[in-house]
Amino acid sequence: MKSFLPLLLIIFLFSTGCESPTDDGNIYFTESDLPPQKVLKGVKYNFEKILNPRGIFMKDNLALVWESKYAKDKFHVIDMETETYLQTKGIDGLGPGEITMIYSMDDLGEKNKIWTYDLEQFIFSKYDLLDTNKLAENQFRAPKIEYFITEPTWSSDSTLLVNLVDGWEKYLHIKLNGDTLAQFGNWKDNIKGKELPQGLKEEELDANVVSSLFQGSLMASKNRNYFIKVGTNVDFIEIIDLNKKTIKPIYGPKQELPEFKYSYDQGYQMLSLIPPIELQYRDAFAGIDSFFVLYFGKDSKKISEPDNLNRIFEFDYEGNLLNHYQLDYPLIGFTVDENSRRIYGVSFDQDPNIVRFDY
Repeated sequence: MKSFLPLLLIIFLFSTGCESPTDDGNIYFTESDLPPQKVLKGVKYNFEKILNPRGIFMKDNLALVWESKYAKDKFHVIDMETETYLQTKGIDGLGPGEITMIYSMDDLGEKNKIWTYDLEQFIFSKYDLLDTNKLAENQFRAPKIEYFITEPTWSSDSTLLVNLVDGWEKYLHIKLNGDTLAQFGNWKDNIKGKELPQGLKEEELDANVVSSLFQGSLMASKNRNYFIKVGTNVDFIEIIDLNKKTIKPIYGPKQELPEFKYSYDQGYQMLSLIPPIELQYRDAFAGIDSFFVLYFGKDSKKISEPDNLNRIFEFDYEGNLLNHYQLDYPLIGFTVDENSRRIYGVSFDQDPNIVRFDY
């Protein structure tokens, strides 16, 4: 019995240690930690009205593909079950019901309704996907608060989770009228203990440089329990539990900060990335029990080159790697239909369109 107890203690220590791989509480992974690669063969569609797509969202069986800011018609509505092009929505302009661009889309559970966010005008717009009116049926501006915010993401039909960029605080949970519900996270944690380029020291960097370095997309799960943030310039992911106000950071597969420096403009530090600039995570999808991230890991000028095309990593909400998908088309955005087990993306090539992958 005496020899059995130490063995149990060793097993306990090893099993509990696996939940927190490092002393700093972060999860790190490398290429060798990825699951065996699954190659997905894409099926590319030919919807002629799609010109320069920048993102895709699925609501029921409808694919919603938004165009670049220069398009007159802002997004397309396509029935993917029948592969039928239905119509366009969104009128370019500054007038009532009009928008200048689409940065993101979200579904708040209203039948046939979708919300878009215009990053230039800071305007949320609601559209009916099946009526013939191209104008938004409802619009409002993002709440004005004392901080500069980015990535406003619905956390309920009356609240938003946003990123802060001009202070060390990272996330702000607010009502639509601007009232604060919670504030949590610290940008300092993203550089704590990390080797910085150009001989830089942690203490010499201002908050706006660090927040700019770690900017990227923020996505909500359908039940709004979890949010996923991915880094455009740094290969990092954050799993945010809004109920507990906790952040679980993941770094990989390179675990390197890009070369950067800063300069001053009107007394403020400004981030400057040093070429070549690699894009890391371009997009994410937060599912019911897991989430998917679109990984580039290559020079931004070489996104469409056939070597080392996009990959998608799937994680559970504990940060465990589940799947590793290799794609055969370069994508700039994607979404997932978990019921049909299909990934829909918009390609970034000479003839961009929707691409479907069965996984």
